[in-house]
Amino acid sequence: MVLYDKIIVIDIEATCWESKEETLLNQREIIEIGVCKLILSSGKIEDKQSFYIKPEVSQVSSFCHQLTGITNEKLQIEGTSLEKALKKINSKYSAKYRTFAGYGDFDKEILEQECKSKAIENPFRNDYLNIKTLFNLVYLQEKPKGLLKELELIGESFEGENHNGADDAYNAAKLLYKVLKK
Repeated sequence: MVLYDKIIVIDIEATCWESKEETLLNQREIIEIGVCKLILSSGKIEDKQSFYIKPEVSQVSSFCHQLTGITNEKLQIEGTSLEKALKKINSKYSAKYRTFAGYGDFDKEILEQECKSKAIENPFRNDYLNIKTLFNLVYLQEKPKGLLKELELIGESFEGENHNGADDAYNAAKLLYKVLKK
């Protein structure tokens, strides 16, 4: 049974490096999943939370730390395995019964890749909404302008810290609601 009263909005932060060479030499891994639920009838956003993930083969670079605020130490203290985090998300958000969304394809793709490579069940349904694409179709944009600029275009401001999973998910949910209500 699929439930259509709420949409789960996610944002994923992953290990990253400043140069193309460093990126080619390292393996990206999920280090944070930000998630919230958008209530479609009211636009209210609830249960905003971050789940920190301990990477198995990579480290948080200084570039990644500057971008996300996440450190290796923080992940060792607050992080869990990807499998445990996804089980918690499925339990709390009923992921297998709801449509999920994110800003762009990156979140869906890295989640699918990492679940496959680590033989973890992906709790999210296949019906993913790409908020970036929806925005550009509805607002007739020639090319994406980015989450912050698109929020400005619809008269909303970004709340919180950019590149914080929970804050990015929350703001993407705000954008999604406006797109769906237009």
